[in-house]
Amino acid sequence: MKHFRLSFLAAAIIPAAILSSCGPKTLSDKEILTLIYEQTDGENWSESAGGGWLTENLSDWENVKLNDEGRVVELTLSEPKGVIPAEIGGLTELKKLTIYMKNKKDEDPESCIPGTISELKNLEKLHIYCSVPCTAPSLADMPKLTYLSLRCPGSSYPELASRDLTELTFNDFVGAIPEYVYEMPALKRLVINPQRLDEGISPKIAQLTALEHLQIDFSQFIGSVDVPDAPLPEEVFSMTNLQYMFLRGVSTSGTIPPAVGGMVKLKSLILTNLGLTGELPKELGDMPVIENLEIYNNKISGQIPAGLFNATTIKQLWLDHNKLTGSLPAEIGKLVNLESIQLQKNNLSGSLPASIANCTKLGNGVFVDFSGNNFFEDIPEAIQAMPKFEKFKF
Repeated sequence: MKHFRLSFLAAAIIPAAILSSCGPKTLSDKEILTLIYEQTDGENWSESAGGGWLTENLSDWENVKLNDEGRVVELTLSEPKGVIPAEIGGLTELKKLTIYMKNKKDEDPESCIPGTISELKNLEKLHIYCSVPCTAPSLADMPKLTYLSLRCPGSSYPELASRDLTELTFNDFVGAIPEYVYEMPALKRLVINPQRLDEGISPKIAQLTALEHLQIDFSQFIGSVDVPDAPLPEEVFSMTNLQYMFLRGVSTSGTIPPAVGGMVKLKSLILTNLGLTGELPKELGDMPVIENLEIYNNKISGQIPAGLFNATTIKQLWLDHNKLTGSLPAEIGKLVNLESIQLQKNNLSGSLPASIANCTKLGNGVFVDFSGNNFFEDIPEAIQAMPKFEKFKF
């Protein structure tokens, strides 16, 4: 009887051991990269994308960097086609991952980026570029991310754990800007170019006190877009650390407050297709390093304030396609660095001031356009004598 019991136990244990030994195999980093190569058309990658791949030494593989233990810590996939294998989640020491999918419209499944990306918990920098529709993976388990750049056409915004990002780019996403965007105190660069924008910018954007570069551009496509019926929050003009601001198509109303003069680090201010009304504040001239001042395709009215021309660092001044009235102040002659000016399609009148001739660099830029106004036809001789006068449009 005892013999029977021992035999029974042995019979039970041995299959269990066999089953255990037949469980999922943990792949090495080299095996995972080989799988990626084989399943994403690696044999047709260029030398710069896949040179050395499948050779003996992993350190010889192009766009692969290893740590001292031989684990992959940086990986760039610049020419993959098809579907990235789920096994990529096994590259657990990865700190930097860049993927440029090369799929065409008729061959790109929405799952070309696997959800197992979320298993890369040590990842610090992630850049994914898809040219045709795909679904963004969840990033809810990546607490160490400091850099994120995603282009996933038609996708909703992903879950995101990290609030320590310094750079964040979202291209071609749909929906409202996620609340977590406004909860990143270290963020220095924010770029959002949405495919569809369901809500305007939140006043909470002013919480991003470290931000230096702000671009939210909702008009990438030819034709009209459904601009969110929302005002531009005045809080964006209180972000005194900004050096660059480009906002397009993200509001249907709003004004520019005098507080804009406090943006003392701003070099480029570009506000277009925002439905802005009211007058240009004279405090625009208080920005000491401003070079590009572009407030066009809005509904700005009133006269151009003489104080604006105290900003002598301006190189490009575009105020076209508004409702500006009155004459052009003689103080424009202070803009000795001015290279390009666009004032077309307003209701300006009177004589063009001869002081424009003091702007000796005018015409070095792309446009000089005064047309579509009610200026007197007699152009001062001093302006006609300017070196690039033949480029001017009246």
